[in-house]
Amino acid sequence: MYVFQTTRRSIEDVAAQAERLLRVLFVIVVVSAGAVFWLAPHPPMDDLPQHVAQVAVLHDLVLGVSPWRDLLRLNLFTPYVTGYALATALSFVMPATAAVKLVLTLAYYGFVTSCVLLRKRIGGEARLDWLFLPAFFGFAYEYGFFTFLVAAPLGVLFLLVALRYADQPTTRRGTALLAAGVGMFFSHGLVFLFVSAIGMAFHFTTLRRRTARAIAALWPYVSLGVLCVVYAWLHRNVDLTSMYPFGIQWGKVWLRPLTLLVFPWGIYPDIGSSLQASIVLLAAPLMLNLRVNRTPAALTPMAVTVVVWLGLPSLGMNTFYVFQRFGLFIFPFYALMFCRADAAIASHGFSQGRAAAGQALLALVCIAFVGIQAKETLDFAAESADFESVMDATEPAQRALTLIIDKGSPAAGNPVAYDNFPAWYQAERQGLTDLNFAWFPALIVRYRLDRLPAVHPSDYGATPFYETFDWTKNQAQIYRYFFVRHTAPVPPALFNNDHCKVTLLKAEGHWAVYERHACH
Repeated sequence: MYVFQTTRRSIEDVAAQAERLLRVLFVIVVVSAGAVFWLAPHPPMDDLPQHVAQVAVLHDLVLGVSPWRDLLRLNLFTPYVTGYALATALSFVMPATAAVKLVLTLAYYGFVTSCVLLRKRIGGEARLDWLFLPAFFGFAYEYGFFTFLVAAPLGVLFLLVALRYADQPTTRRGTALLAAGVGMFFSHGLVFLFVSAIGMAFHFTTLRRRTARAIAALWPYVSLGVLCVVYAWLHRNVDLTSMYPFGIQWGKVWLRPLTLLVFPWGIYPDIGSSLQASIVLLAAPLMLNLRVNRTPAALTPMAVTVVVWLGLPSLGMNTFYVFQRFGLFIFPFYALMFCRADAAIASHGFSQGRAAAGQALLALVCIAFVGIQAKETLDFAAESADFESVMDATEPAQRALTLIIDKGSPAAGNPVAYDNFPAWYQAERQGLTDLNFAWFPALIVRYRLDRLPAVHPSDYGATPFYETFDWTKNQAQIYRYFFVRHTAPVPPALFNNDHCKVTLLKAEGHWAVYERHACH
């Protein structure tokens, strides 16, 4: 008996020490992971160049020095204000690229921190905090959904305010909830709707036996609904009109339970590795001897996330990847569902030993994922360096057209990393590139309605734009530069026309920039 008790105490001591060390390691990994955004001059994030370009143009428009002020206008009543406002403010003390990277870094730290705060509020398990770490570098990161990523931590903080109001729906707390909701509306429309749905679910599950009071206390959400109606009415002729040659798309709905375990890790990650990593994360509560926390606040976020994943389209209202981006919340909200088991079970020495081993495995998976992202980013920096040489050959403040023949990056494992890459010319050289996000209704800098370019979002359908590019139809004579990325010879007839001479200005690796000369 004495030997058994001594052994158990030894295991308990080792397990407790291991848990403390793993907590320190968690903090170190979280802080270190923020460096991923800075490892490449231009991160392998598809839409990011367009967002940095928005910030750069907004900065110049505010100062009144933009060479494109006759073509562009400000659109301040938009759900994209917060991210751009933060980055633009920083752009007055640093370059726009650095400003956006800093905002993303702070958003990542804010996301992990806000998830920890929500976990504490719900009574979850601290050892599952590792699940808050990897998803920020998954699907939404690789697609470069800047405003979505910035809104994510704010959305989690909104849930804290919503929980507080659900517990005690006073006027003061309702006013705070309304203010937080307005802030969310101007951060990102989809995140706003998502966390509002969770907040209302908190509300009704907490006050389920007092229906009349619960309905009366919905006034903050009703007020936010009115704001949505006003926005929809003012944008009814723009946002609800399809800008693409296809309507709502659902994709293969029957595959969604599988993609729920894959997309948190990236756009097209290795299926086998992703499933194995997901299994480790899903099994973590079992390895840590945890139990399901049956309080509604613990279960509601994950329940709403699953409904969103299974019930929303992939494309709708001019927005791609509607449901896929919510992979960011799958593992964090899954972690919220669990808490410590019965004390007698949790304190068993051998159970503690197994839990320590399980937490170590969980940490290993998350650290490995962040390490892979860091390595791929460094590899991408080397792979994309040719673009720097090509861009340096151009003069600033010119119009440019993007013609991407091969948009995938083997180095980053991202099949769309170069889709918008030439927009860095707009972001860093005061140019104006097309296709430009200034077309889209939610963007803060938009084309004036009477100055819309001939290159339209509808040109980017199932057929690659370079295959349908037509000099006359696309009014290519307005562009001085044409950025081309290719891994095979550029089609010799790509720039054929009867009016303008086009010559190769610079070629480096897989990148080339062509220049239009005088037209006749």
